[in-house]
Amino acid sequence: MARTIRYCRSPLCLMIETRWLVPRGFDGFTPGPLILLRPGASHALIEHEKVHVRQFWRSWGLMGVLYLLSRRWRLRYEVEAYREQLRHSPPGAARALARLLATKYRLRITEDDAYRLLTASE
Repeated sequence: MARTIRYCRSPLCLMIETRWLVPRGFDGFTPGPLILLRPGASHALIEHEKVHVRQFWRSWGLMGVLYLLSRRWRLRYEVEAYREQLRHSPPGAARALARLLATKYRLRITEDDAYRLLTASE
């Protein structure tokens, strides 16, 4: 069962700390306005997942469909979330986050491509 459940106002969501509902290989998962986190998730990861909730609300709930069906949208969504995670991460985290971005989401990009996307000026 869930260990901790929190209500968030900004963005509007429910955050649940749980061992069982998060997909294998991930520490967080955000289906719509629900954030599922493994126990001990970092502040940086929580900020990453909150970006996905904002994306959900901005897209009027279509984010999940776009994310699943379009590599281009998935890349856009993950780059935005990882940039936010990088802002809240310790110095030097960009390479590790780029590795995750390049390998976990079927994006067909290299680690160097991911690093450039994460560190480029907007």
